[in-house]
Amino acid sequence: MSLRHAILGVLEDGPLHGYQIATQLERRVLGGHYNSAQVYQGLRWLAAKRFVVSEAPEPGINRERRPFRITPRGRSEFGRWLVEPIVPARPLRDEAVMKLVFLGPRHPEHLLTILERLRRSHLRRLAGSSTSSRAPAAGSGNLFARLTATALRFREQAEISWIEHSIEEVRRALDAGMLSNVRSVERPNTPSARGAASTRR
Repeated sequence: MSLRHAILGVLEDGPLHGYQIATQLERRVLGGHYNSAQVYQGLRWLAAKRFVVSEAPEPGINRERRPFRITPRGRSEFGRWLVEPIVPARPLRDEAVMKLVFLGPRHPEHLLTILERLRRSHLRRLAGSSTSSRAPAAGSGNLFARLTATALRFREQAEISWIEHSIEEVRRALDAGMLSNVRSVERPNTPSARGAASTRR
């Protein structure tokens, strides 16, 4: 999701400050978490493009609570983005894919450790998205909020499935000796590897 365009969408309902925008995003996109720093970074970019303008805060209100308002230029940009075709988001430059390609042949055992950690991370996110999807059933707004949580859950499940498949394949190759004759390479520069090297000296 484009966070900047999501901010524009929230501001179509009226001026809000960063914390209120983050709260609205979390309410509308179940399973998503947005902090004020992310939102204000997006607001600064939008203001530079003249898609939003800041308004004077109410007397006695912290300057960080300055509300932002969408401009006609911002509404036009948001409308353009809404009808823009969606491009598949999974890039082949994904870090997990790149480590699979380059770390696997060099150090398959370390790759397995990384994949196991990544799997646990996605399992935690899956548990969070499953909890968030339990929203009230009534209302079209709740329908689309639930669908966002469902999207997050299905994507996490697909990611876990791919990771588990990769782990199984690498382990099978190790057990079969297919990776045992890989050329010797330097071990990853981790604290444990450095400690092992100093012990050998």
